[in-house]
Amino acid sequence: MNCGICKLSVIPIRKEPSHTSEMVSQLLFNELYEVLDEKPGWYLIKSDEDQYEGWIQGIQHHAISEQDFLTLKGKERFVVDRPILDYQGLQLSLGTLLDEPVAGTMTIPDHFSPALMLEFAQKMLGAPYLWGGRTVSGIDCSGFVQLCARAAGKLLPRDASQQVLEGELVYFLPEIQPGDLAFFGNEDGHIVHVGMMLDNERILHASGQVRIDYLDQTGIFNKERNEHTHRLQVIKRIV
Repeated sequence: MNCGICKLSVIPIRKEPSHTSEMVSQLLFNELYEVLDEKPGWYLIKSDEDQYEGWIQGIQHHAISEQDFLTLKGKERFVVDRPILDYQGLQLSLGTLLDEPVAGTMTIPDHFSPALMLEFAQKMLGAPYLWGGRTVSGIDCSGFVQLCARAAGKLLPRDASQQVLEGELVYFLPEIQPGDLAFFGNEDGHIVHVGMMLDNERILHASGQVRIDYLDQTGIFNKERNEHTHRLQVIKRIV
């Protein structure tokens, strides 16, 4: 198995092996991956944590042995819990994993804590939206949920359409608990957006920026624009 580790603060993952191809996700410092294929100047990789696939630039690839891969995979991880952490000459974003405890990190709990997820999420308020992003410099809706859930002890898939398959259904808005995930669909019913419920009326989500809006039976209501911006599809409770 050909393996690698992200040794930069962040590496873009692209849909195709081209700088003009869309960025579908990002690797953060210390994240492990498997190399699946190679083209001139590019590697097709699969993230070890969530099995997400895409292309990274060859010059940003850092190869490690399979033994080192397995050793690092088994190490305890600590998550950066401040917006930016200076570490070994790099500026690491909130949510980045380290394999040693340093000031500005916290231990990931053994059991999922919705309260901790929301506490972590609120540290990202104001972070700009970026398709494929996973940092405070730019983050998308599902990357936001995935990163905050991981810090709180739950590994979720990368995309909202995958995350909606997790957890248990919540059937009525009054039954919503803090930390439940709300999913939103397009006209065809495909899941295109996700956010975290603060209570049964307010939602934390990345839309333009990480922000707090209101939720009703129709969906997300943006008071500033005086309109519904996302159509509610389903609410799930992560267990």
